[in-house]
Amino acid sequence: MPLMLELKYEYFPATWPGRIKLLELIFAFFCLVCSAPAYWDTQHWFLFVVVVSFIGTIFFSLYYLCLAEPLNKLQVNWLMVEFWFTAIATFGYFTAFIAMLADFSGAEDEEYQYWIDANIAAGVFGLFNDIVYGAGAYLIYVDWKANPTGATAPPPAV
Repeated sequence: MPLMLELKYEYFPATWPGRIKLLELIFAFFCLVCSAPAYWDTQHWFLFVVVVSFIGTIFFSLYYLCLAEPLNKLQVNWLMVEFWFTAIATFGYFTAFIAMLADFSGAEDEEYQYWIDANIAAGVFGLFNDIVYGAGAYLIYVDWKANPTGATAPPPAV
């Protein structure tokens, strides 16, 4: 039997969790652009956190976009999984942006100042993304506690 997928794009512009996922992806892109390529340990940690969070956010974006029906057949509480992923990503971003800013904020080098400034910008974008992931974790937590089973709620009666 072929798998039919329906695109539910209205999740992103119409709901706050959808808007937050778009912001997470945009800030992660800027984090990647500003901090790559990595030469120091703090950059490796920062890029690891950004890439893992980016891939997870892409997965959950695809889940809400078109994979909710087929993946709900697996009997996994995806809302709880998304909450714990977002909470761990928030903590990871917190440690990563602190490391980047602590490592590069006091550095000065006339020859490579543009590279140092780009890494400071990456740390600032990491700070912004940490705030956005924290807000996303809060909204997911509220949804999870309102519906602990993670099952989709029936559509409202009009």
